[in-house]
Amino acid sequence: MAQGTATRVSAAIREAQPASARAGRGLRSVLFSVGDGMFLLTVGVVAAACMRLVDSLGWNSVLAWIIGMGLAMLLQTILAFAAAPLLGSIETMVPSMVVAMTCPMVLDFLEMIGVNLGWSWSVALGAGFGFAMFMFVEGYGVLCRKSFRRAGVPR
Repeated sequence: MAQGTATRVSAAIREAQPASARAGRGLRSVLFSVGDGMFLLTVGVVAAACMRLVDSLGWNSVLAWIIGMGLAMLLQTILAFAAAPLLGSIETMVPSMVVAMTCPMVLDFLEMIGVNLGWSWSVALGAGFGFAMFMFVEGYGVLCRKSFRRAGVPR
């Protein structure tokens, strides 16, 4: 009984909104997704470039790994703080943190097993990590919205 009432109330609220407010929601969502995707691509490229730069200095491997990953995480944090007012703090910090941790680790692992990627392939790998995280976040959002709709939670 209460769920049917809540559905009718949310439908009435939706109908009461002006058409311009409903129409702008789709464009805003697209722009948010584009911004989120570009942000994660940027974080992946920056993390890979940081790791590659520190690796190219020829230091001891363990020292280079620690400093490279630390520098990648520091730059990721700065980028996330800069993008947080536009994209939201959770939406920027959590996915970019995963990208900035895993991308340098994979580059270090590849170096450990003897695969030496050049600059262009390292940056492409970073962009790939950013794109993969973006696709994961978007897919997870779609699944959550489907679950909420099935449960009857209004938008």
